[in-house]
Parts: sequence; C-alpha cells; structure tokens
Amino acid sequence: MRNSIKILIGEMDAKLTGHAGLLNYRYMNLCIKAEPAALLSLTVTDIEGNVYNIEEVADTMIPDDFSFEFVPREMAMLPFIQKGIAESHPEFKQEVIEPKEEDHFFVANTAEYDQEKHIICTMPEVDNNRYDVLKESVKALYDDSMVEIDKVKVKYTELLADRTRELPKEEADEAKDKLEELFKRYSEICKTYRDNKVKEIEESHQKWLADQAEEKLNRIHVN
Repeated sequence: MRNSIKILIGEMDAKLTGHAGLLNYRYMNLCIKAEPAALLSLTVTDIEGNVYNIEEVADTMIPDDFSFEFVPREMAMLPFIQKGIAESHPEFKQEVIEPKEEDHFFVANTAEYDQEKHIICTMPEVDNNRYDVLKESVKALYDDSMVEIDKVKVKYTELLADRTRELPKEEADEAKDKLEELFKRYSEICKTYRDNKVKEIEESHQKWLADQAEEKLNRIHVN
C-alpha cells in the first residue's frame, strides 16, 4: 500500500479512535460505579481564585465500587474541594467523616496529611427515575457518536476515492477494504461500550429493586 494511502487511513484511524474514546469517557461520567475517569474534569478553586486539579489538593481512594473517599492535604481546602465536587458532579452524595486510625492507611502519614476529616462521595442509586434518564442518555450519546463516525467515513471515502483514482483496481480495492475494516471495528467498539453501560445500569437497577423489596419485607415484619 502506498505511503499516501497509509497516511490517509492513519488519519481516519486517529479520528475514529478519538470519537470512540470520547464516547467511553462520557459513559464513565454517567456515574453508576466509582470510575476514576469521572474525576478528570474535577477542579478546585480556592478563596483567592487559584484553580487546582483534584490530585493537587487531595488524594483519592475508592473504598468500594460505589464511592470515592477524598483526603484533603490541607484541612482549609475541604470546603473548596466539596464545592468543586458539587459543581463537577452534583449527583454525588457527599458526607464529611472523621476517620478512625485503623480504617485508613493515610492516617499513618501524618507528616503529609492533616487527618481531621475526609470526604465520602457515594454514587446515587439507580432508582426508577434515574434508570429511565440513564437509558435515554446512553442511547443519545451512542447515536451522537455514530453520527460523527459516519461523517468520518463519508469524508475519508471521498478522499480515498480521489487518491486511488489513478491506481490499479487491486490497490484501490485493498485501500477501500482497509477503510471499511476500520469503520466496522470502531462501530463494534462503540456498540460494546454502549452494551456494557446498559448492562451496568440494568444490574444496578436490579440491585435497587432488590433493596426496595427487602426494605418493604422488613417493614412488614416489624409491623
């Protein structure tokens, strides 16, 4: 395959990679479980207007699948960290705790951390209302991504047709097959991202339904 064709297909590959990666990032920000990528957009602004990434002012633990724990490096930054979390992820349920020494490995590092308080952020449950919103969001994000991927395919199909116009049929067909292979590969990647997110939503919703049924049964037994 000629270098000019390889370069063109490489450009298409890079663009499709970008669209697939963006879809995956957006899905991780539909927070059901505690996904580290959801914190990439989280910034903290102090009283003087200085802006920090979260890792500059706090360390983060993931104690279980559904929560983050933030450990402020300086206790004075705690309210600003809380504000940053609320602005970036208003759906997180925040709680400030005073951890016991035996519960947290950061406590031992007293030279670096002020251990008076930590921030626990819990992911919201997938109740009936949130279930519907999440399913709609997953579909909308997927549809938007496929529109962009289709645009890339149309653009590079035209560019490739122009560059292969004078080439032998065998070489032109090889280039077209490679382009179609890329399109199918990234379409399948996006479908996998979508299906995995739908599965995550379904599992979390079933967990919520089971918890509700158990609570109802407990109330009946108490009464």
